[in-house]
Amino acid sequence: MNMVHNNPGEKPFDTKYINPTYLKSQGFKATVIFCHINTGITYDNFEKNVIPKGSDERKWIEKKAEDNLIKIHGFKEVGLDVYAFTDFLVFPKTIWDKYGKLIEAKDAKEDNPGGISERSRKPDIQREMTQKLLRAQIDGIFSRFPELDGIVLRFGETYLQDTPFHRGASPISNNDEQSIKDHILLINILRDEICVKRNKKLFYRTWDFGNRFHVNPSYYLAVTNAIETHPNLFFSIKYQQGDFQRMTPFNPCIGIGKHRQIIESQSQMEAYGKGSHPYYTGSGVINGWPETKYELNCFSNGFTGKLNAPDAPRGVKDILKNGLLAGMWTWSNGGGWQGPYLKNEIWNDLNNYVVSHWAMDVSKSEETLFNEFSIRLGLSGHNADIFRQIALLSIEGVRKGQLNSFTDNSVWWARDQFFSAESNTKIVKSIIDKNISKKVLAEKTEAVAIWQQIEALSIQLEMKDSITLEAIRVSSIYGRIKFALIEQMWILMIEDGNFRLKGTMNNRIVINAIQKYDALWDEWRALNKSSAQCASIYTDKAFMNQTKGSIGELVEVLRERVK
Repeated sequence: MNMVHNNPGEKPFDTKYINPTYLKSQGFKATVIFCHINTGITYDNFEKNVIPKGSDERKWIEKKAEDNLIKIHGFKEVGLDVYAFTDFLVFPKTIWDKYGKLIEAKDAKEDNPGGISERSRKPDIQREMTQKLLRAQIDGIFSRFPELDGIVLRFGETYLQDTPFHRGASPISNNDEQSIKDHILLINILRDEICVKRNKKLFYRTWDFGNRFHVNPSYYLAVTNAIETHPNLFFSIKYQQGDFQRMTPFNPCIGIGKHRQIIESQSQMEAYGKGSHPYYTGSGVINGWPETKYELNCFSNGFTGKLNAPDAPRGVKDILKNGLLAGMWTWSNGGGWQGPYLKNEIWNDLNNYVVSHWAMDVSKSEETLFNEFSIRLGLSGHNADIFRQIALLSIEGVRKGQLNSFTDNSVWWARDQFFSAESNTKIVKSIIDKNISKKVLAEKTEAVAIWQQIEALSIQLEMKDSITLEAIRVSSIYGRIKFALIEQMWILMIEDGNFRLKGTMNNRIVINAIQKYDALWDEWRALNKSSAQCASIYTDKAFMNQTKGSIGELVEVLRERVK
């Protein structure tokens, strides 16, 4: 199944992956719609007119329901199953105003990662009224949307940017011991209401934060072993022991326990360009990323100095023998915030094709599926080989350019369209303390060389589809510029670290790096203007367009320092 995860609070993506006919043509059996399905019900089944007719809140809910009905029916018409991606637990403002004291967690704290704090209200699943309203919500969803085949539940994050009349947050306690009990209760209620009573499917996502459900096998088993299996119940897990990141172990919760699992794979990885430049994920998802040959620490995102165990799974293919894999769930688009915004989806298409078609036939190798995609592009022989070289080179070109192999990593520092230099403060200190600056910077030089090779290969590529060819070439240049720029950022961050920690820095190196930095930004802007196939470029701001902690702020400080 596939999902388009729109950026919260923004206009939905304009992509072929929301077209039912296109999805059907690609062999998908189901779609996951990002539609806040639980915000389209009135709770008249709980209390008649609890949300007054004619109120703005009621009008918004009714319009949301109408939009969702149309969306669901469009996919059902072509024979696709439809599952709604849904944040739990969210209720209308009126419900909170009337029943909030009976449902809110007594020890609630700010608990709305990714959402809007002023509208965050944390329910307690152990409270009787919360359970009654939850059952009413499930009944309301499937009564209002009878064509819906099931629900994909997210409890780990709650996004309220597109739901102005609703409030909520995770109903799971922040206390580790209590949270296990909460999960068991919540899952059993949902299993009863969705799987048993209505014969619909429930995909319960394990995604959360900390050493809990998503990454901790002991926690995962403590919850899932307490739940009776059901043919309509699945647990949905990201393939990494953490988020969709490099320098992260394969998720040890995959392939264990007694329940069937769906594995999540992001085709437009938010931390690594979002498809704005070559970045091939199919091999990493199926076979395992190159770095998983070695043992990795999932919390520090660095090597431990040991080889990984020979029998340890590195990719999804390694857990097939356990018999628990029910399928793959691709995210063709989205998962992060803001840009880069794409003009061409060639790299999303490649990643989505290989992973989804492997799920359709696991007897096929990653390379076989890659070659199938190349044929679809009209590539053969030498040109198909060039295209594969570009894709394979991008795997380490991205990792070695953005992260490092010699100490810990701050894996989010260059996420989405941002460069958050301050996120690397501890990493830079570690680099300096360990006296490994030369190694780290040599790896950045190596990465730039990889991207220069990618750019050179793209120039050699020939294909009849001139638009796709332009997209491949322009995105390859885009990647080379981006990672050449990142190399200069690392030089500047390390020199600034020397100044802060030792009181001295090499002004000549800083001046030279700033000159290259400025020239590369100019080249990037010019590239963006030169082609209709070029994605929007990054900003020098930190995450969510903050000046504080950004690479732009650091560079301005360094300009003044070397005057």
